[in-house]
Amino acid sequence: MISKIRNWNRYGFEEDVIDKYRDAVARSNRGAIKVLSVMGIVSAILTFAYGFTNHQPMTGAYFCGFVLMAGIFAAVMAFRSGTPDRPVLVSGYLLVIALHLLSIFGAANMNTDAFWIGTQIAAGCYLLDYAWHIGLVQLGSYALLILVWIMNETPIDGTRILFSLVYFPVSLVTFYTLNHTRFSLILSREQNRQRADTDLLTGLTMRTAAQEEIEEHLKTDEHGVLILLDLDRFKSINDRLGHQMGDRVLIEVAADLKNMFRNSDVLSRLGGDEFVVYMKSVPEREWAQQRADHVVREVRRWVGNGTTNIQITASVGIVMTDMVNRTYDDLYRAADIAMYSAKADGGNKALFYTPEMPDQREMITTGEEIR
Repeated sequence: MISKIRNWNRYGFEEDVIDKYRDAVARSNRGAIKVLSVMGIVSAILTFAYGFTNHQPMTGAYFCGFVLMAGIFAAVMAFRSGTPDRPVLVSGYLLVIALHLLSIFGAANMNTDAFWIGTQIAAGCYLLDYAWHIGLVQLGSYALLILVWIMNETPIDGTRILFSLVYFPVSLVTFYTLNHTRFSLILSREQNRQRADTDLLTGLTMRTAAQEEIEEHLKTDEHGVLILLDLDRFKSINDRLGHQMGDRVLIEVAADLKNMFRNSDVLSRLGGDEFVVYMKSVPEREWAQQRADHVVREVRRWVGNGTTNIQITASVGIVMTDMVNRTYDDLYRAADIAMYSAKADGGNKALFYTPEMPDQREMITTGEEIR
């Protein structure tokens, strides 16, 4: 079903916006759970030591053991590279629940409400991207603590009444404030990373960031296509019309590429006048050829200052992910060979890679009439 939606919306449905934010949240929570797991392990050990030295009920040892096991499990999930995001998050939830149970036991049996408040706030602060989940745990534990007080016939003095009336709304305000702050930090971090990964001249993705995104997609089972584009006679633009005109051409070509491809596709300026496009979830070879031919038609244009006019065209190499080994290096090499074959054949065309294509790059690098 998902693949059908992607194909139906191939001309502009920005499907990966939610995925990118979800990934940012997952990275943030993974780091938070690392801190939370260490805190849980330390809390369990210290609470057990406190209960043992003060002859508290042995029930507390079981709660401490539960927290300790949950903390170790969360630490293993969070610190181990390659663990999927969902198991990491589940381990965080288990640890939060364990900490809440331990804090309720401490408040009910050790007569220290401050311990319960501190533990809950500390635990809740680390999963605030899922604040409504934590809010449900918070509400349940709040009601459970009141129930424990009633069942133990704990005297409901003025301090406990004030605690019951004030704690929950104050904790919600605290959660909201910290959640808003953390969201702002995540958003700011993503914006800074996006600026660092963006080519200042064209606004396209930088080479390294593009390669990382392509490699991530290659880990899936979806088909993709890599299109490598090089402008013909671009050196003549810089030499005869100036670098300012050359920059203008690059900006215009980048803008055309943005209009021709989906927001979910990877668009990058590799350097100079070379661009790469990686299309995700490509349905068939014929469609990829049509898109590449469209690129050739749209890039073709005359550039001049009134007295000197030069026609800009594009040589394009195309390779599907099922045509070579499923690695970025092999895809790029194949597309590069196909692109130079198109350039050696006069340019202004798009060619699919075939294993029979010779590597003609060295033979044409000095051909000014081709470049």
